[in-house]
Amino acid sequence: MNQVFKIVLLSWIPLCGVFDEGHAMSAAAPDIAWFRGQLIHKPLVEKLKGIKLVICDVDGTLTDTMIYVTGEGEGGRSFNVQDGFIVKFVMQAGITLTLMSGKDNPSTVQRAKKLGIPEELCIVGLTSKPESVRMLQQKYAATPAQTLIIGDDILDAEVRLDHTAGLYACPTNAPFYLQAFADIVIPHNGGNGAFRLIMDLLLYIRDKHPAQALITQAIR
Repeated sequence: MNQVFKIVLLSWIPLCGVFDEGHAMSAAAPDIAWFRGQLIHKPLVEKLKGIKLVICDVDGTLTDTMIYVTGEGEGGRSFNVQDGFIVKFVMQAGITLTLMSGKDNPSTVQRAKKLGIPEELCIVGLTSKPESVRMLQQKYAATPAQTLIIGDDILDAEVRLDHTAGLYACPTNAPFYLQAFADIVIPHNGGNGAFRLIMDLLLYIRDKHPAQALITQAIR
């Protein structure tokens, strides 16, 4: 009986990861490798340094791909707290952040309001995005080369196909053919830190990240 208990206990300890710095680092390894890979891609870094306007899709990018449906229609959305935390630092860095969605759901408007995103920069119910992006570029003096579109589906990729945005990034839940087309594939699903990671990169290369020193230590 004692023998069985000891085997179970010893097997359980490494799985906990308590006090195991190596285990914690191995969990972060894919993100670290991705981050390093982007930084050594000098043409991409230069393009990211010039970004003034970020257009972010909502469903499937800031949320997962699930939609809550009740007898009264579509319900709310589930948003990622870590994604939301970085928003204020993006805006403080002088980057105009816009939420743009094909869905017209009140939860998107409420989320934007909670994050301090101006009402005019939360655009919902679109059937096509390029024209709305061009209007924002004109208003905020941004060129296509200074525009990054982030999204998981065709409406988002169309902005890049239309040459209205200089860069297109997608999460890993995007269809395979959009991942093949994207300039950047973020190694997270939408609603699971994809937005946070790409914004971490955008701020880091500008030396504007609130955890600049910690990121440098982690990736060296």
